[in-house]
Amino acid sequence: MPHYEKAPITEALIDIRVELSSDLRFEDLHAIGKHVNKDYPQEETRTLGEGVIQFGSALQASAQQKPWGLLFRNESKNQVLQVRLDGFTFSRLEPYETFEKLRDEARRLWDIYRDVMRPKKVTRVAVRYINQLNIPGDTVEPEVYLNTYPYVSRDLAPELRNFGPYLMRLPMHQDDLKGILVINQATTPPKLPGTISIVLDFDLYVENPPVTTEQGLWSFFDQLRERKNTYFEACITNRTRELIR
Repeated sequence: MPHYEKAPITEALIDIRVELSSDLRFEDLHAIGKHVNKDYPQEETRTLGEGVIQFGSALQASAQQKPWGLLFRNESKNQVLQVRLDGFTFSRLEPYETFEKLRDEARRLWDIYRDVMRPKKVTRVAVRYINQLNIPGDTVEPEVYLNTYPYVSRDLAPELRNFGPYLMRLPMHQDDLKGILVINQATTPPKLPGTISIVLDFDLYVENPPVTTEQGLWSFFDQLRERKNTYFEACITNRTRELIR
């Protein structure tokens, strides 16, 4: 993939879902903090809403917040580690650097998670890259900048083809990887005046990945990244390349 000086990546992440021993509890995740708090000193507890309905002489409903994971940020707030009872996620926010740095830091932190939580198996892996294209102008024909976009019939008059905010979700089967790559595309509030912003988001995941070793796991992530790159290049036009070079 060409190197883009103005890469439009706003977030890139590596995600690993796991099956843990049923004996482990949320409190066990705190042990990970002792190993990462030097580089990731900002710690938060993330909660998940849980609803309960009781049937009896009278119907009763209640809701409660249940802790589901810990989130650690570095001082610059551009790297985020999530640890949960169902897995691990490492994210790099703007400014993005390289996949090698993302992968190597994710692997270092994964080693800590694995050693502390001792997962029984890996059940799902994913890479996700969220790009924001900032296109100059007040209107845009998507085909000028994108090869994949919502197509509106040209049988309509121009004034009837001027669509506004939109959202597209397109799952693409990856038979050789036994996974699915989801292309998410949407307009979003622009970062700069006089521009139109379009999010181009690639989420590639594989359930029950065919890996049995640590080396195999991280080699597989290299394959996922290459596939994501293939789709990114296929989805943009040379006009977009001019914007991000």
